[in-house]
Amino acid sequence: MAKKRMSAAKKESLVTRLLRGEDLEAVSREAGVPLHRLSEWRDAYIAAGLESLKTKPGDSMSTELRQARDLIAHQALEIEILKKARAVINSRKP
Repeated sequence: MAKKRMSAAKKESLVTRLLRGEDLEAVSREAGVPLHRLSEWRDAYIAAGLESLKTKPGDSMSTELRQARDLIAHQALEIEILKKARAVINSRKP
């Protein structure tokens, strides 16, 4: 059975309940969300607000880490392009 994806608004609603003092276990049972997941959402929401709840399931990578990974991938691609360009230039030299 595939897990249904929860909207950021619904996650925010659950986190807000926790921040207002509702019991973590009670909210977990009612929403059908594991305790650790609710705790992660709460901590992420406190640190970065609603945007932090707009991640895909299984995507535990922080925004900073994701940006660093993307930058490294982009730079690796640029290096490959430059190597190929240099090889073409060197092959044309007499």
